Amino acid sequence: MVGLTEPQAKERAEKEGFEIRVAKTSFKANTKALAENKGEGLAKLIYRPDNGEILGVHITVLHAADLIHEASNAIALGTRIQVKVDTSSLDSEPIAV
Repeated sequence: MVGLTEPQAKERAEKEGFEIRVAKTSFKANTKALAENKGEGLAKLIYRPDNGEILGVHITVLHAADLIHEASNAIALGTRIQVKVDTSSLDSEPIAV
């Protein structure tokens, strides 16, 4: 997990007057995870719909450590979800936005 948890994001949103959205996806359709028989897992993205700011990312799957650094970099660089596209790894299929 990097960034804020969902409760933390809700608290910040209430204080600062914005909405949050949560997008979740499963790794069950991920080709690499299926090939390794490791299709159980989840990617969760917490973001602001008004400006695309990524507030938090949670990944629970085998090789999550290989993926979470991209989310960490995106948050640190202020990358908005509209421009975050990953073409480097089949592992990242569920979190490419």
